[in-house]
Amino acid sequence: MLATSAHGAELTAMRQAIGAEAVIVGVASAADVSEGKPAPGPVDQARELAGAAKEQTVFVGDSVWDMRAAARAGVTPVGVRSGGIPPERLREAGAQEVYADPADLLARLDESAFGRLEEPERLAV
Repeated sequence: MLATSAHGAELTAMRQAIGAEAVIVGVASAADVSEGKPAPGPVDQARELAGAAKEQTVFVGDSVWDMRAAARAGVTPVGVRSGGIPPERLREAGAQEVYADPADLLARLDESAFGRLEEPERLAV
């Protein structure tokens, strides 16, 4: 799922640039919500489209706005430094973990917030 404040031509260009079309199953863009990040709307919209509970959602982003939006949405914010933001700024904005880049997160996926997610059927109600 992709949550972004981009829309229109900017969204199209971004999707082409990241080269992840094969794994993007849905998009929540600025056109879908009344306020973009750092408001929680894009994160909430993406989570709802994915049918994921807040406690089962990890939001990965590279900006202070991403971390603030995820924290405000009540999901787990994880920062990657591909945007050049210092790790301490990402943590101050709510990141629970910070990785050097997407490859670093992928290499440590099992020990990350993703690896600690519980299976939905094991969650207490």
